Amino acid sequence: MIEVRRARIDLEAVVDSVRRDDAGAIVLFVGTVRSDERVKALDYEVYRPMAIKSLTALAERAKDKFGLTDLSIVHRLGRVPVGGDSVAIACAAVHRAEAFAACAWVMDEVKRIVPIWKTEIADHPSRVRRRR
Repeated sequence: MIEVRRARIDLEAVVDSVRRDDAGAIVLFVGTVRSDERVKALDYEVYRPMAIKSLTALAERAKDKFGLTDLSIVHRLGRVPVGGDSVAIACAAVHRAEAFAACAWVMDEVKRIVPIWKTEIADHPSRVRRRR
C-alpha cells in the first residue's frame, strides 16, 4: 500500500496491508500533528506523480535493505489539524529488530527525498511557515 491521500488514514488497514504469516513483527509508525503554541494545523502539498514514484522506490529499497516481508506508506494531503495523523508507515519482518530499524529509516528518507511540503497554519497569518 503506497498512497498519498486527502482522506483520514485508516491505521488498521495500513497494518492489515502488511500482515503475513511469515512476519513475526509489524511495526507501525504514525506521524501526528503536534500541539504547538502557535501551530493550529499543517497543510500538506505534493507533486503526486513524483511522490508515488519516490515512495514506491523507497519501499523497494527498504525491503531489500532490511529484509522486510512487506511495507506500506500512506501520507496525507491537505489540512491536518493538531492531533491528526499525517503519515503512517508499517514495516513487517521476520524479526522485530529489522522492522523497527526499517520504520525509522523509511521515515527519515520520506522527509529527505519525497516531494511533499508542509505549511504550518498559525494562530496569526504572519507566522505561517513552509517547510519540507
